[in-house]
Order: sequence, then C-alpha cells, then structure tokens
Amino acid sequence: MNSLIIFFLVFSPITEKQKELSTLKNKLEGVRKEIRQLEKQKVGTLARIEKIDEGIALTIKYIEELTEQESQEKMKVQELTKEMAKLESKMVVSKNDLRDRLVRLYKWTPFYKMEILFSSKSLPSILSTSYYLQLLAEHDQKAFFEFRTDWERYLADKKMREDLINSLTHRRKEKESELSKLNQERRSKGQILDRVSKQETEKKQLEKELKSAQRKLEELIVSIERSRAKAKAGTNYLETHRGKILWPCRGRIATNFGKVIHPKYNTTTKNNGIDISASYGDNVYAVAPGRVVYADRFMGYGNLILVDHLDGYYSLYGHLSEILVDVNDEISEGKIIARIGETGSLSGPMLHFELRKDGKPVDPLAYLE
Repeated sequence: MNSLIIFFLVFSPITEKQKELSTLKNKLEGVRKEIRQLEKQKVGTLARIEKIDEGIALTIKYIEELTEQESQEKMKVQELTKEMAKLESKMVVSKNDLRDRLVRLYKWTPFYKMEILFSSKSLPSILSTSYYLQLLAEHDQKAFFEFRTDWERYLADKKMREDLINSLTHRRKEKESELSKLNQERRSKGQILDRVSKQETEKKQLEKELKSAQRKLEELIVSIERSRAKAKAGTNYLETHRGKILWPCRGRIATNFGKVIHPKYNTTTKNNGIDISASYGDNVYAVAPGRVVYADRFMGYGNLILVDHLDGYYSLYGHLSEILVDVNDEISEGKIIARIGETGSLSGPMLHFELRKDGKPVDPLAYLE
C-alpha cells in the first residue's frame, strides 16, 4: 500500500505534465509540417514568416515545458534519494535487532538451523520461509513485518529513482534537440528576410502584404465597433486621462506613428501606432480598463490582443510571445495581459502598440504619460 501511495504522489503530476507535453509536441509537429508545405508552395513572405513565428513561439514554449518537467523530475529524484537514505538507516537498526532476536532464539531452540546466521542469502529471503516465519511469529512478528515493509518500500523507491534518472537523460537530449531546431527556425526566418532585402520584387510584394494586413485589421475593428453599444461621450478613461496613460511595456521607441520607410527592406507603410523595442518575455500591461475583444494570431501582427475601452476607443498589442487573457475578459489598468515577443515582427522582439478612436488610428504618444 505504501509503495502505491509513493508511486501516485511521485508520478501522478509528472504523468499529467507528460500528457500536456505530448499535446504541445503534436501541435508543434503540425506547424512544422505546414511550414514545409508553405516552402514548397512558394507563398507570400508574410504568410511564411507568420507560420515560422508560430513554430518559434511553440518551440520556445515546448522548451520551457521540458525545463519545468526536468525540474520536477530532479526534485522527485532528490526526494526519493532522501527517503531511501532514511530507510537504509532504519533497516540497519532493524536488521541488527532481528539478528539479536534470532541469536536468542538459536540459543534456546536446539532445532534452529545454523543457516539463519551464516547463510549468504539476504535476511528477508531467509525469513520468508514458512518455518522461520512461524518460529519468529511466536516471539515478535511485528519487527519482521516492519522490516519487510521497509525493504519493499526501499526497492520500490530505488526502481522509481532509476526510472526518473533515465527520464531525465531523455529529457536533456530532447531539450538539446529542440534548442537546435529553434536556432534553425530563427535562421530560416533571417534568411527569408535577408533575401527580401536584396530583391526588389519581393520588397514590393512584402509591402503589399503589410498594407493588406493593415486593411484586414481595420475591417476587424470596424466590424467589432458596429456590434458594440455606445458609451456616454466625454466619460471615457482614455479621454479623461489623456497624457497620463500608463505605458504598455518597458523599452524604447523603435518606430514612431505615421509614415515609415523600413531601413532594411525599403518598404513604405503607415505605422498606425508605435513599435517599442523590448526584451523577449517582458510583461505587457493594459493601458486602461476595458474588455478583450480579440486574442489570437493575426496576419502581419503575430499574436494580437485588441481591447475595447468603450466610446469608440481601442488599444492594440501585437508581436506577442504569449497571450495571458481570453476574449470577453474584463481587465483593469495595469493588468499583465501578455509577454513581449517577435511573432510577425520583421525586426526582433518588440511590442506593436496602437490606440484607435472610432476605428481610426491616433498617435499613442499623445495619450501616454
């Protein structure tokens, strides 16, 4: 019974985590298959980058999950090692006590075999025979059964520890493999962007794709705005706190609001917000109270969150590595809603941040403190 309890306590959370890892792994393999298919189909640059970014984000998440699993397994190995050491110490004392009892039995029991003292077999093996168990039962069965229980627990712990150590070895190899794939995925994205920067036709195609992505985003906002009830004008949080709004993340402005000519790809687009260079994985904060109306991937923006602040105001957060809210979530100012990433980004980790009024982009710098 104790062995079953130990097995459940040690392996139950690990088994559940393994199921999550398997699900994530299958999703990652599916995305990688799609990437290979897109490469063969020679689709647009933005679509390929979008899918590669999805693969990169999933790979990073998978590596993080592997690391967490590895940490849990290491902790379990340490716990089992301590438990085994305690059992060993206890069994040494119990074994000596049992041998003392057997010596006393031998002295007053003429038919007691010398095997019990000089046999090369282990004490549990000797005591497992019905004759010696019957003899010992006449004096003190409790000590023997306690020793046998400890011995069984020790063997069970030893087996579980060996299994965990083997699992750790496999986990390290898998993590090394995924890190190698992650580097390759990032190189693939870099190679695509380098090729675009050197070919005029691909530059123009990328510019068209970026403008198309902007139009689709505007259509999304317009459709959401049409289905939303209007709030009373003049009471909006963004209006009453203009110039004092919390920044959505820490970092420096890489691209300002308005017309932008990309220095590397020479593409000309209108930036409907600002781009803030930041460290990968840093927090992204909601700039005002509101309700999440979109939280998913969006072509050209990677992982995207759109928040409705009523009265026609919206805030938009793009290129995220992780989305921490769901659609219809009511959020407060300063709530952590995502992590900085590079999904859909052409220039590394950053946050693309926009403010919209009645569907039209406004300069966020006029609102931020």
